[in-house]
Amino acid sequence: MIAHKIMTHFKQDKIDVLDHVAVIVQDLSMSKGSFKRLGFCLTPVSQHSGALTAGGEVVQWGCANTCVMLEQGYLELMGIIDENLYDNKIPEFLSRYEGIHIMAFGCQNPNSVSNRLSSSGFKSNGIYSLSRALDTPKGQRTAKFELVRLPPGDMPEGRVLAIKHLTKDYLWQDRYMEHPNGALALEELVVSVEDLPTVAKRYTRYFGIKPVNKGGSWQFKLREGTFVLTTSRLLFENYEINAPSNPFAAIIKIKSRNLFKTRKILNQNSVKFKEIKNGIQVPGSEASGATVIFTE
Repeated sequence: MIAHKIMTHFKQDKIDVLDHVAVIVQDLSMSKGSFKRLGFCLTPVSQHSGALTAGGEVVQWGCANTCVMLEQGYLELMGIIDENLYDNKIPEFLSRYEGIHIMAFGCQNPNSVSNRLSSSGFKSNGIYSLSRALDTPKGQRTAKFELVRLPPGDMPEGRVLAIKHLTKDYLWQDRYMEHPNGALALEELVVSVEDLPTVAKRYTRYFGIKPVNKGGSWQFKLREGTFVLTTSRLLFENYEINAPSNPFAAIIKIKSRNLFKTRKILNQNSVKFKEIKNGIQVPGSEASGATVIFTE
């Protein structure tokens, strides 16, 4: 009985899924058009609401998103649509660069995760509620989430959060999951950092698993998806990407059903890309600052 309880607790406090990646953009409408050119089907724009403090009242925010829903994980484009409301610190992100700034990892029990992170030396901000209105085939519904956020001082690589979806069916609607480019899954996120050993140790505490060293980069193999820490030198050597500064969330890797299909849609839409080993690399200039690599 005791062993069973320990096992259950262990599972509840795990952070083991690359849930989604958010690209912070200057112009949401323009960025939505850019990702359509890449062959993605995107959801309608949806305005955020959320609590401004842990456990606080949910209020409407000035930011909104549009999403690329995949069979595994999703991409989020986020920007300001009402400058008179809470800006979700989007201007601060954009002052560094337009691109990937939010890294969301899936969990089952936010309270257990928050307690584990606190006991591991992190300054957990508690549990936040987040919601946004969505159109569904059965009418408008409210998608709800619970988040465990860490302060920027703990995780300078971006806004790192553990998320639990309370209304998954409202997000993953069949009508938005067929992509002309064949996209299937959010496979990997690559982040460049300055002090790789120190940052790798910190994420070992965060995920509760040890990374694998592959070619000098450190890979955290999650139950779904992979989180990779690398250096600016390796980022350039492997992908010819110059990091504007460190830390820098640089690359989203997407698994495609068929790279021939992906290549065809990119050519049809005059999107710049290059062939790389085992994939197709689309530069950040085509995707609001985020390099997108399609694999098969």
